[in-house]
Amino acid sequence: MTNAAPAPRVVGVRRLAEYLKRKLESDTALRNFSVRGEVSNHSVQRSGHVNFDLKEGEAVIRCFAWASDAASFPALANGVAIVATGGVSTYAPKSVYQLVVRAAVLEGVGNLHALFEERKKRLAAEGVFETARKRALPEFPFRVALVSSRTSDGAIDFVTLLRDRAPHVRVVWCESSVQGASAPAELCAALRRASAADVDCIVLTRGGGSFEDLFAFSDESVVRAVAKARHPVVSAIGHTADQQLCDFAADVHVETPSAAAKAIGCATSELLARTNDRIGRARRSADLSLRRLETQLHHALVRSKLEEPRTYLGPLVQRVGDLENDLEAAALALTNGRFAKVRGLARKLEAHDPTRRLADRALAFHRLSGRLDVAMERVLKAVRDRSRAAQRALDPAILRAGSRHARRLELALLRLEGNSPERLLKQGYAMVTYRDAIVRDPSQVPLGAIVEARVAHGTLSARVEGKEVERKETDGN
Repeated sequence: MTNAAPAPRVVGVRRLAEYLKRKLESDTALRNFSVRGEVSNHSVQRSGHVNFDLKEGEAVIRCFAWASDAASFPALANGVAIVATGGVSTYAPKSVYQLVVRAAVLEGVGNLHALFEERKKRLAAEGVFETARKRALPEFPFRVALVSSRTSDGAIDFVTLLRDRAPHVRVVWCESSVQGASAPAELCAALRRASAADVDCIVLTRGGGSFEDLFAFSDESVVRAVAKARHPVVSAIGHTADQQLCDFAADVHVETPSAAAKAIGCATSELLARTNDRIGRARRSADLSLRRLETQLHHALVRSKLEEPRTYLGPLVQRVGDLENDLEAAALALTNGRFAKVRGLARKLEAHDPTRRLADRALAFHRLSGRLDVAMERVLKAVRDRSRAAQRALDPAILRAGSRHARRLELALLRLEGNSPERLLKQGYAMVTYRDAIVRDPSQVPLGAIVEARVAHGTLSARVEGKEVERKETDGN
């Protein structure tokens, strides 16, 4: 008999994490070594400690450096290739292994960053980034093409702030993915659609991300599409100081999507205030001109030798009054027309408001749901009625079929009983067996053998003392 295996030792998670930390830190091969890689996700804490990743292809290792050690590092940035020296440890609260970097030296620029710099120099030499070819944004835009993904945080920030600040500006969506292998082709197609649209300018935006995530906006085809756009382009890519090549090619570059919403013309309230100010200035100028003309007219009448100047100047005064009324009516009509246009745009914007559209769709859904409930109730009632009718018709049929089969069963039982061996035994016959086999021929049983004879009410045992085989008569020729 083998002994049972000992029960496994039970330890707490914290103790296990601390044990693994001691194991890694006690390995002499992992205490001090250098590793080569490309910096990514670089960040500096308020305390001065540094976190970053080192990448090589798909492989990534998390790195940490104390502020005292990081002070001697060269300037690190995403995409820079370095050789980091340190030892492996773990961050016990999360059981994550990491490289604690004590020293770092530049090895060169990372492949992705090198590609970025090569493209930047070549496109700049071609004049794609020239300031002279850049256009100013329209002062009062009313339609803006937005090239982004509807799920992008940057696009959501832009639309939200623009709706609050300038609801008279309509957003025309030109959707595209903003990250991944397919993003450059989709961005180029979206920029072509934006150029063909009836808009005042184009906004290219997305939320923040790593240098690798944003690199689609440094694709050469996308940069050229931005430079060739028919309308002025505002580039607002990410929440980072790292610029992409589209930022250099765009007519206007801002750091955040929210800043792009502020760069698109003036707020609706400011536009109304400026309109009212200009209307007021026009009215004051007209009043001043009118008073000056009245003064000049008065002086002319005083100096006039006409006995009754009013008779001569009456029609002219009426004409001046008519012109004044016409001027006031024209100014009012122009003002009302502008306000009507703004109100119409506001109504269109409200009609495209997702909240209202969702509410309308929810109401339609509830109506359809109610109609569906009524229809389902009707269908269920019809099914129940048919089921009851079928049940009423089925019960007699089941009874008739049962009676018919019962009669057939009785006849079969009578026929079976008529052919039953038990009935023959009751008539005085016996069933002889030898070694559990029914005896049909005397030759089956030798002389002296014990046979059993089953009769109606039991079994008899008998010894065979003799046997006579029935001879079959044959025809002689």
